[in-house]
This record gives sequence, structure tokens and C-alpha cells, in this order.
Amino acid sequence: MISREDRREAEDQIARLIYTYCHRLDGADLEGAASLFENARWQLSPEVVCHGKAEHLAALEEPIIVYGDKLGTRHMVANLITDVADDGLTAHSMSYVISFQVVEGFPLQPIFQGRYEDTFALTDGTWHFTSRTVHADGAGDMSHHHKSA
Repeated sequence: MISREDRREAEDQIARLIYTYCHRLDGADLEGAASLFENARWQLSPEVVCHGKAEHLAALEEPIIVYGDKLGTRHMVANLITDVADDGLTAHSMSYVISFQVVEGFPLQPIFQGRYEDTFALTDGTWHFTSRTVHADGAGDMSHHHKSA
């Protein structure tokens, strides 16, 4: 049985992974964002399922418009709930995500809302993603974010 202190530490490390993904993505570090899914499944939709860093990176690079060193986005994660298994080796989390974007000629506005459903594993003392499923609940004007919008 995992101790309360170890459970809290796991929750903190997992939250940091989730937030790190957002920071890397917003900073146009697509490779860094994809690297968090080195050995994980990432599902954006039923049609877009990636396994590992290379597939995830390709799924990001193909549609996303990059403006120099930024995307003009802010991915805001809220209502994070993390459940760590009693053995302390796996975890599951759910959270809400809203993406805002502002670029020249495009005023600040929400462009996406949805939920992240993530799973994690502890390997050699380090937490890592094992999967992420993105559940899209709605989208705004994505014309300045996705090439095909």
C-alpha cells in the first residue's frame, strides 16, 4: 500500500508532466512535447492514434501552424484529478483543457475545449505517460492554428 506522502509526491510529479506538455506545446517545442510520449499512446481522435515519440511528433508537425518560436496558444489545464494505484506503480488522471490563441490579426479567443484522460507508470523512480486520450468537446476558429482549418 502506497503511503500518503508517496501518493502526494506521485500526484505532484504527474501534474508536472501534464503541465510540462502544455508549456512545451505553447512554446512551439513540438519535439519536446512529443518526447513525453516516447513509449506511450496518444489519441487525438478515433482516426488519429499515435504510438511513441516519432508518430506523435508527426501528428503535431503536419497540421499545426508555427509562428517563429510560438504557436500563439495557451493550453490551460484545470480540474485535475489523479488516482494513484495502491501499489504506487500506475496512475490515471482526468482533466479539462481549454486552448486560447492570439496572433497578429487574430484576437485572443478560445479555440478548443476538451478533456484529457491520461495513464502513467512509475519506472526506475520516474513517472511517465503510458497513454493520453483527448476528448474534444468543442472548437472555435482553428484557422490560425491548423493548416487545414
